[in-house]
Amino acid sequence: MKNRIIVYLIGLVLISTEGCYYDRFNEQHPFDGYINTCDAELADTYASTVKLIMQYNCTSCHNASSKKGGISLATIADVKFYVNSGELMGSVQGISGFEAMPPGGSLRDCDIQQIQDWIDAEMPD
Repeated sequence: MKNRIIVYLIGLVLISTEGCYYDRFNEQHPFDGYINTCDAELADTYASTVKLIMQYNCTSCHNASSKKGGISLATIADVKFYVNSGELMGSVQGISGFEAMPPGGSLRDCDIQQIQDWIDAEMPD
């Protein structure tokens, strides 16, 4: 009987803990908004679209502390610098003369289009 009560209590704890996990899923998985950006209407601000693309695809290597290849894409100022130099779009589009990024893959077509739309809109914050 005592073992049954212990098993029941353990089960109850596991069930209640699982509920808390799903209630906080979006806080624990900040890139879920990015994953769905291709399905949503294109947003043309850095904060709503481009920042998520950079965080999901670029800043694990190109951040303020590691700066792989001497490049940081951690802030809007950093991204604008590489847009203005032509290097960002040259790299993500795989244009000859630029190192294709991300290495071993490519951005989704809609990501590239969203970055281009943001640039065309004069890079609003």
